[in-house]
Amino acid sequence: MNPATLVGTWQLVARADRDAASGEPIAEPSLGADPVGFLVYDSAGRVHAQIMSRRRGGDPGAITAPAVANNVAHLGGYYAYFGRYELDVANARVLHHIEGSLLPADVGRTLWRRFRLIDADTIALEFEPGGESDPSRVRALVWKRVAR
Repeated sequence: MNPATLVGTWQLVARADRDAASGEPIAEPSLGADPVGFLVYDSAGRVHAQIMSRRRGGDPGAITAPAVANNVAHLGGYYAYFGRYELDVANARVLHHIEGSLLPADVGRTLWRRFRLIDADTIALEFEPGGESDPSRVRALVWKRVAR
C-alpha cells in the first residue's frame, strides 16, 4: 500500500465489536453501536481522530471507558486525539503515535490498527482494544473518504 492511499478525511460509517473466538457481536456501551466520527491522515504524517456517541448524556466529565492496551479512554462518550502516524506495510498496520489527547494519560501511547482497503475510498481498521495480551475482543471500524 502506498502511504498516499491513507491521505484524506475519513468519516466513520460503521463500528462493531465482536468476540474473537465465536464472531458474535459484543455491545460496547461507551460509544454505542452507531457513533459519529472523523479520522484525518495528512501527507506530512499527522493524524487526528474524533469519535462521539450519538446519545451522549449524563456527566460529560465521566470516564465512560478506561484506556486499555490498544485503545484510548472515552470521556462522556467522546474521544479525540492527534499525533503522528506511520504505515507498517509488511504487517498491514498503521500506528498512531499520540501527542495530544482528550485525556492526558493517553499522551505518549502508540495505538496500532490493521488496515484493509475495501475500495479506493473505503477502508477498514481493525484491532484488539485489549492489545496482544487480551485478544478476546476485536473492534472493526469502517471509514469512507469524504475529502482528499
